[in-house]
Amino acid sequence: MTGTFPAWRSRRACIRSVRAALLGTAFFAAAGQPAWASTAAEAKALLERAAAHIQAVGPARAFADITRPDGGFVDGELYVFCTTPDGTMLAQGGNPKLVGKNLMAIRDPEGTRTTAGIIRVGQTQGQGWLEYLWPNPSTGRVQRKATYVLRIDERTICASGYFKPDPP
Repeated sequence: MTGTFPAWRSRRACIRSVRAALLGTAFFAAAGQPAWASTAAEAKALLERAAAHIQAVGPARAFADITRPDGGFVDGELYVFCTTPDGTMLAQGGNPKLVGKNLMAIRDPEGTRTTAGIIRVGQTQGQGWLEYLWPNPSTGRVQRKATYVLRIDERTICASGYFKPDPP
């Protein structure tokens, strides 16, 4: 898989996103951010819960749970994903079709190699934050995403991020 973002939106999901965006305009918080917008603390907490789940039940079951929409690791625009150091997706709550695919060559619209950056943070720092552009599964729009990365072991790096509001 090379190039830019994979096509991953079904027609039904697109319709739901538009409907949610239209209905959501009534739910803006005082700061101009949607009331349902996720935060850094929520993304980090979801990832830490996923890491504990991997330790408790083992990788095979945990990766299946992380990938399933009803597995407890997908919450609106928040989801967990896990990759190998070579860029192969082990689990992907935002788009299960990416599991088993190598995303090392994927670049965002600014040219950032997103998966390579996530792996670099995991391998060199063990944990940390990274920002890049990525399609928001809740809205279908490409937005800036802040992702918390955590190295689970030598074979697994997992992450979860939140989408930052568009600048005014």
